[in-house]
Order: sequence, then C-alpha cells, then structure tokens
Amino acid sequence: MHLDELLISAHKKLEKPVLVETFPDDLNPDVSFKVVDRKMSLPPLYDTRCLQFLDNGIYAYSTIYLSRHRRIQPIYHMVQMLIRSYQPPLTRLESALVLGCAGCSIPRFLAISSPKCKITGIEYSERMIEIARKYFINDPVVFRNFELLQADAFSFVHETTAKYQLIYVDLFLAAKNHPQIFTDDFIRDLDSITKDESIVIINLLNSSKSNASNYVLRFLGAFQLAYVFSEYFHYYGVLIKTANPASQK
Repeated sequence: MHLDELLISAHKKLEKPVLVETFPDDLNPDVSFKVVDRKMSLPPLYDTRCLQFLDNGIYAYSTIYLSRHRRIQPIYHMVQMLIRSYQPPLTRLESALVLGCAGCSIPRFLAISSPKCKITGIEYSERMIEIARKYFINDPVVFRNFELLQADAFSFVHETTAKYQLIYVDLFLAAKNHPQIFTDDFIRDLDSITKDESIVIINLLNSSKSNASNYVLRFLGAFQLAYVFSEYFHYYGVLIKTANPASQK
C-alpha cells in the first residue's frame, strides 16, 4: 500500500465529523441538506467537506478537499483522471462548462489544475448556489476564473453562443438522471457549443451499461469518438471531437 493510501486510511479512522450547517429544501419540506466537515488532528491535507442530501437516509451530493493543495478531489476520481489525460493539457485549457454544480467538486478540480481556464457553472437551485458560495467556492484565489450562474441548464446550452473545450454534465432530479439529457435537442445543443477539439463527459448514474452505450452512440456523427466507462458501479458517457482538418489548412 502506498504512503498516500495509508494516510487516507488513517484519516478515515481518526476523522471527526463536524456538522457545519443544515439547510431546508424550499421545494420539499421533507428534504434537507447538510454541510459536514471531516477533520483530524494531523496536518489538514486530507480534511474534507461534504454536502449531503437527506431523504429517507443520506445521499452524498458532493465532497471536496479543504486544502487548496489537493488537485484531485475525493469523488469523480476517474472523471478527473480522464480530464487530466486528455489533450490539450489542462495547463492549456481555455474554456469549460459544468452543468449541475452542487458542491462544486469538478469546478474545484479544474480551478486548481488550470487556473487560467474560464470555467462556467450552471446550477438551477438557488439553495444549492447559496450553499456552494458560502461553503464550497468561498476561496477567491482558487475560484477567480469561475462563474456560477443560476439558470436552467437546458435553456443555457440552447441559447449560449459560447463554445467550450470541456463540458461536464451532472444533471439530476433528486438521485435520478434528468430525463431531458436523453433528448435529441440536448444532443444537438451539446454539438453546437463544443469546439472542434473538445470532450464532453456525462454522468449516467442510473443507466445500465447497454443503455449508456446506446445513448452515447447517438452522438456519433457530431462527435468522432463515443464510449462508456464505469466508476463505483455506475456509468459515464464520453464524447470527443478531434481537430477539424479543414480548420488546420
């Protein structure tokens, strides 16, 4: 076991959960959100902050490291590794769009890894934005190039004239994928707002492997590559545009 893994294991045994604040859901009185810190007495490199959704149990919406020195965040690990390995390198990434932000783990990873990149986050819930700004994106140095907007993601991608090198789609109704991500209109809109060299990653939490594969295959033609990978027993769709040869002449 590597030293990093030993430290994480020790942290989990010694960590002390601390309730930071509880937020009600304005639309559903039976639902609430909790912000919880997990800290230990050792150096704080592995201290985390979690946004939890409570509805007949606990569903962790998002988790971040509190230290700005941790680039890879605790969740969506394979997504982050995929982005790191994609060309152009993160240091040259200029524009990114995150649809569905919650605790902003992917925006935090991007902001720390690519500080010059212009990152736009779209979140429908005003309550989520309130929580994020208060507890998850309250570091003005890390998030100086991150803009979090309250908007409907599907209206935004249909109306924007901007184009992006990286798009991460994380859109849910409670714990289920938003059904609108499976529509032809959404597929066309993603095509229209991606640059000639770009990558789109879609969280397909509730899809089977076959359904996820059939879904991403619908993008072929607009995107040159489409495939599925799994992490923690759920699936992600990956769509890639390669550089347009005509644009290089």
